[in-house]
Amino acid sequence: MDYHRPLNESVDNPKVHIALAMVPGVNRTAGDPASYSESPMLVNPGGPGGSGATFALYAGGLLQGLVGDHHDIIGFDPRGVGATTPVANCFAAPDDGMGLDGHNVALINRLSWILSGHEVGLINSSNVALGKIDVRARAMARLCKKSDNQEGEASIFRYANTANVARDMLSIVHAWDEWRSSSSATVPHADESQREPEAVDSAARLDQGTGMVEPTRSTKGKLVYWGFSYGTLLGATFASMFPDAVGRLILDGVVDADHYVEPTWVDSLIDADAIWEEFFVYCHKAGQGCRLFRPGDDVEDIKRRFHDIMTRLQKQPEIVISPRSDENVPALVTAGDVKMVLFLSLYSPVAAFPAIANLLDVIFEGRLNQSTVPPVFPRLCHSLNLPVWPDDAQMTIMCSDKRYKLNEDVPALQERFEKMASYSSFADVWMGVNIGCDGWDIEAKDPPMRWGDHPAHKPAPIDTNFPILFLSNRRDPVTPLHAALKMTRKFAGASIVEQVSDGHCSLSCVSLCTARHVRAYFNDGVLPPPPRFDSGDKDKGEWTTCECDEKPWSSFGGRAGRAEQDGLTTAADDAHTLEELEIMASYHGLRNHFVSQATSRLVDELNPLRSFIVGTPPQLSRESQTCSQRGPN
Repeated sequence: MDYHRPLNESVDNPKVHIALAMVPGVNRTAGDPASYSESPMLVNPGGPGGSGATFALYAGGLLQGLVGDHHDIIGFDPRGVGATTPVANCFAAPDDGMGLDGHNVALINRLSWILSGHEVGLINSSNVALGKIDVRARAMARLCKKSDNQEGEASIFRYANTANVARDMLSIVHAWDEWRSSSSATVPHADESQREPEAVDSAARLDQGTGMVEPTRSTKGKLVYWGFSYGTLLGATFASMFPDAVGRLILDGVVDADHYVEPTWVDSLIDADAIWEEFFVYCHKAGQGCRLFRPGDDVEDIKRRFHDIMTRLQKQPEIVISPRSDENVPALVTAGDVKMVLFLSLYSPVAAFPAIANLLDVIFEGRLNQSTVPPVFPRLCHSLNLPVWPDDAQMTIMCSDKRYKLNEDVPALQERFEKMASYSSFADVWMGVNIGCDGWDIEAKDPPMRWGDHPAHKPAPIDTNFPILFLSNRRDPVTPLHAALKMTRKFAGASIVEQVSDGHCSLSCVSLCTARHVRAYFNDGVLPPPPRFDSGDKDKGEWTTCECDEKPWSSFGGRAGRAEQDGLTTAADDAHTLEELEIMASYHGLRNHFVSQATSRLVDELNPLRSFIVGTPPQLSRESQTCSQRGPN
């Protein structure tokens, strides 16, 4: 747990047990570690607080379809997250234990707390909302501090920051090397055509004539990694702390390391409103394929219909009564609930805009009862056994990473909100995420490292063993392109691919062009030429760009949205080979899984509109049986 202490397990030297899930590549031989690749590909889906083990378990095969099936994919749950123990759970009491009863008690405590705050709404829902949200954040900070005090030096809350997780990744790299070298086999059993060559040499070299990086194939003893969103901050931290251990790093949907450690992320939303405005344009182009469209509409007509819906909800929330006989729980749908799912739709307009059109049409026509799942507690008449229980890892990691703590009164928070609102109308959603760290006073303890090892403090350029490849959309709702360009300049020889699309991370839409760059980087060590920045404006210059192969209501390989079937076209006609079609199909599946997992962390379990954007979460899934019909789980 604490890298400053000896690596032995006792009361005074507790350990963190990292949960991992691996999807092996082809031609692996059980019991023969030497048949595996010299370096697995680690993945982190973002968050903070995202489960890498779950991501690999459900999407590892899709990742292999994109990058090549000879890769061994490993997802891990960072400290405090998911199946890694100890978990950061402020609602769990030590006396309740880690059995089902303890988990159930903690879950009911959590859901009760979430439900009690639902009526507060967003930051600007009322003139007292900000104060209530702030005091709720401080209440959570105190609750977590209580748990921290109870656990003492064994408290995960002190050791869950990003620097410790980066050090854990180095431990995974070393453990893989040790495991792989433990085989007595000297001749690989796998098909040599599927095997990566063993180490021949070290760092990559830049060809000054072409601007291309000369490929070096070996990644033995190095980190091979694809990190999304917060995962880019984790990857950049690793590269800053251990530059000689960088094998291949793709950082996708890039977090500004300097910005991340600030009290609030004020300018993250600079693209959000522009992306939302595209909803009306795409809806108009889709015509009858967009459920919010009416014959004869122009773009402004659709926009007015949307504003009428929001005005109506602001005046009076919609009452929802489930038609199901076994769900006798009323629900209210507010303008804030709709605003939250609208914001989440910006993460992947291709996947989500058609579903949002369906939601808005349902509200406009007064049919929410037929389409909305009221929030109900899971049936706990018998023990509920979940594969992964909800936790407080996102808040723990995010607040632990703050170098400049947030601890302000309501007037000061109001000033921060107004500044954020000058960038975007979605500031009321985003500020609610940021304010979660107000009053957090658990001191984080770094692993052995210098202050300057953090990418926010280390002087650029950081010289890594192999150059990093950054990926960014042209417009991203929370990690704008300028952050990716800035981070690219922090690392020597780094390159960037700008995907000409809207959404969060490159997986927000299918791009065969982007897929080719990803495959070339991971498989052959080939990067596009480094960017050339204008001397007067560092956000302008020349670098590689890639178009997307799909747009909202024109989605590759399946329905454009969960509830949308009309007006669908595909981009398959643009693909020329079976291999390309297979790559794009994997990309499409990754997009759907990634967006669902990423957005599920931002909308609470009891939001009545959650199913429109992320589907019903497994832990709250409905069953037609009554308690009397069910046996023990």
